[in-house]
Amino acid sequence: MSDILLYPITIEQKGKRWVYHSYQFPEIKGSSFDLENVYLTAKEQLEKHLYHFFLNQESALPPSWEKENEKVLIVAVSKKEILQKYGSTPVKKMVSIPSWLSYQAEKEGLSLSKVLQEAIKEKINRNEGRK
Repeated sequence: MSDILLYPITIEQKGKRWVYHSYQFPEIKGSSFDLENVYLTAKEQLEKHLYHFFLNQESALPPSWEKENEKVLIVAVSKKEILQKYGSTPVKKMVSIPSWLSYQAEKEGLSLSKVLQEAIKEKINRNEGRK
């Protein structure tokens, strides 16, 4: 599955002017007053909705497409960016390393947390390249 997902948002006219828009995703509803705001709000809502799917390792619902009397905009979201944006709360993990390695790291002024994060990110990126 690609990292980039495309979802349509339906924009409908309310009254005689295009001043009020609504957007709709599977199980997500909302409204706004201008196209830029509705796009940004819709993108954020979609990212949050999909974040829960990804967190639970579920497949996202397939996007639905255009209906009569509605305009459709496409919102592009990245699974990787969603997980980084909404899942970046630090968590504490206990790590055991040999004492000599701890001593050398301290002597070199290395941050164990930073080195571990960089190593994990590098490993993830290498594994994603194989898919």
